[in-house]
Amino acid sequence: QMMLFGKVSQQLCGLKKLPRSCDSRYFWSWLNAVFNKVDYERIRDVGPDRAASEWLLRCGAMVRYHGQERWQKDYNHLPTGPLDKYKIQAIDATDSCIMSIGFDHMETSNICC
Repeated sequence: QMMLFGKVSQQLCGLKKLPRSCDSRYFWSWLNAVFNKVDYERIRDVGPDRAASEWLLRCGAMVRYHGQERWQKDYNHLPTGPLDKYKIQAIDATDSCIMSIGFDHMETSNICC
């Protein structure tokens, strides 16, 4: 998937109609900003921990829930069940694209200690 986005950004930046300043860094910055955008309706609909988990996983981080030893790495395999059952205990954001604009996800989350 990452290779596909790289090829697309190279093709877009190679078009003569786009400004010369267009490069893959701009594309990735834009894409990261999209991934980090806070959706307050989603927080309201699914709860703060679920919404924060979705944000973290979408950005390439890992999440561990209270009472579980396994790290959640795959957005498509988020646990199902009651929304208040899975509380975030730990986050590994190594090599993720988390940006400060997404930190409002954490403001409403109740991370356990």
